[in-house]
This record gives sequence, C-alpha cells and structure tokens, in this order.
Amino acid sequence: MKYTAVIFFLLVATLVYSMGDSVSNATPMKTEFIEPWADSTIKLIVPGSSGPPATKCKTETTTVRRAVYQVVPKPDPGSLIPERFSILEVDDPHTKKWWFIDGEHSFYVSDRSGMKGFTVGPGVLVWSSSYFGLPDTNSSTTAIAQFEKEINTEKLSHEFNQRITANRIQLMQSLPQFYFSDAPAPGGGLVMPLVEAIDLTDGILRLDIRHPKTQKLGSIWMDLTAKKVSRSVVDGQEMDLNTGKPFAVPLKTP
Repeated sequence: MKYTAVIFFLLVATLVYSMGDSVSNATPMKTEFIEPWADSTIKLIVPGSSGPPATKCKTETTTVRRAVYQVVPKPDPGSLIPERFSILEVDDPHTKKWWFIDGEHSFYVSDRSGMKGFTVGPGVLVWSSSYFGLPDTNSSTTAIAQFEKEINTEKLSHEFNQRITANRIQLMQSLPQFYFSDAPAPGGGLVMPLVEAIDLTDGILRLDIRHPKTQKLGSIWMDLTAKKVSRSVVDGQEMDLNTGKPFAVPLKTP
C-alpha cells in the first residue's frame, strides 16, 4: 500500500529522537476527515487453537471500509503523531464487533480483546492494536460517529510508539546474512519480503516469506507473548539462532 513506506520511514526515523517524547501533547489537536470512506480488502487471520476443541488457523479476504484523516494543527517535527493516517472500519463476524484500526498493515488478526494489525518489513515485524471497538449490533454510521468522538492524538501517539518499542520482533538474527538485502554484500539496499503464508496457532505466528529477487523461501516461527523468534528454516535448512552473530547460519548436524 502507498503508506507502507511512510510507516517504515517513521519507524526508523523516530529511533533517533528522544524516547522521552510524551504520549500526550500540550497543544490541543483534533482530527479532520480528508478522504471519504471507500471499500477495500484486507487479509484477515482467524487464529487456530490446539484445543480442546482444536481449530485450524484460517486466512480470509475481507471487505472493509477505509478512510484518511489528518491531524490539525500539524504535529511538531519529531512527534510520533502522524499528520495523515488511514483508518479501516472492519466488521469482524468472528468477534461480532466493528473495529477501527490503522489501514496500512500487511495483515490483520481477529482478536476479541481488540483487532491487531501486523506489518512485515525488511528485517522486522511490527504490530498495533485497534483504536476503538463497538458491538456490531450498531450500524456502520453509528460506529463511525462514535469512533470520531473517541479517537484522539494520545491514542494515535500511543499505538505508533508501541511499534518502535514494545510491539516489534527483529527478524535479521533469524535469517542468513544479507537475506533482506538486494545484493549479497555490505552496502546493499533493503528489500521488502513477499509474505506467502501465515499461520497463528496458540500464540505462535509462522510467516512464510520469500526474497523478491533471489526467491529464497524462509519460514519463521515467533512467540508473540515472548516477542521472540523461536525457529526458522531457509530453503529447507534449519537455522541456528544462537550463534551470537546478527544473523543465523545453517544448523550443524551431528
């Protein structure tokens, strides 16, 4: 999506600013609607469970509505608050709620405690939670009106801050050196991996990703509670995650 690059630039750029930036802002701000609600589609993950009863993870293509808002006045440079942000209105039949969440993630996860959006980037997985939820016994018009009353810059700042602090898992250390580079040598540019398959069962997220140029397939298992990679396999080879290096190497067989 067109804002994905902007999000990742924000995630990297904000690392150079002081993490003492407060979630609240002394200057009163408000949000304004600038692009109308329009139909879009997302990849929605319905988690599985080992049970009982056992259920398989499902991936669904779901029709949602998307709009773009802006913050006024313009946020200060270095603020975690984006000037423009997209929002999805998701009618989730699995939780029977309307969810309002950032509109630029790679995929979304149905969750009764609040929908989650995940973005897979070059060497990192980040995620955020929905800003607001309302039972779907309400109409879409009512849900949007209530969301616009509830959303504020503190909530925006909190979720963006979470992506660069708590809600992220580094992937570089679980894959071979230069896996996320466009060349097998230092100095190469970063590439966005292609996400080919997703599974989420009992809190363990497995991503099957492919390098867009080399076509190397990698599978990564992540514990979302511990926020760490537990296993990875690249081109059929189990990887050693405990080398002390900033990348993984094939596991030696006895």
